[in-house]
Amino acid sequence: MATLNEIAYNIRNVVSGGVAPDDTDVSLRQIKFMVHYHRANLLMKYTDNGKKASNMCFQIDRVIPSYQGVEMKSVVGFNDNRAIRSIAYKEDSSDDSLYSLLPIVQHHDRMFVNNSRFILAAESKIATLSDRKIYVWEGDEIVSEGHLEINAIFSNPTEVSSYGTDDTTDYPVPEELIPLIITNVLQAEFRIMAGTNSKTPNNQVDEAKTKGKKKPQQKVQK
Repeated sequence: MATLNEIAYNIRNVVSGGVAPDDTDVSLRQIKFMVHYHRANLLMKYTDNGKKASNMCFQIDRVIPSYQGVEMKSVVGFNDNRAIRSIAYKEDSSDDSLYSLLPIVQHHDRMFVNNSRFILAAESKIATLSDRKIYVWEGDEIVSEGHLEINAIFSNPTEVSSYGTDDTTDYPVPEELIPLIITNVLQAEFRIMAGTNSKTPNNQVDEAKTKGKKKPQQKVQK
């Protein structure tokens, strides 16, 4: 596996051609954003083609339920697709208490699900998705206490609560896809950047002046 810093430094070294980091216009922050973007695109293509997402891609984000709903971090794809594997709930923060998986439904289907055979009791909790927010319901009441674990493929892995640091945390993508992500970043992003940055306006002016100068004539000694 590789960390995000290892991937980003690898790309910058290729782009800079071995030039010292202070001498290149490409920042690690820009490169990391590009890595996130191309990872998401690549995973979308894989799942759209019917391939199962690897366990390496999933992360757990821990949040607290709210009356106003929990703003869900951006996931790869839409809220109701397979990017969200599960939402689990527990009432307290004790290490001994266990999370229980919640049924996940769209907000407009809540009443139907509450009254259907899929919910065993009127007090059973469910999680609903609405406008990129997660609500926890117990019957007709919104739950605003306890703890949630959202298991999903997030668009920006570094924003997830369970993520460590760019230096120590394995980047959540299968190892075999890392070279493809690097290749996609280099081809899609830096082919254009290299072309535009290779000749800045000042360089073009200097080049034009150089072409316009005549070579000094050598004096012939008698």
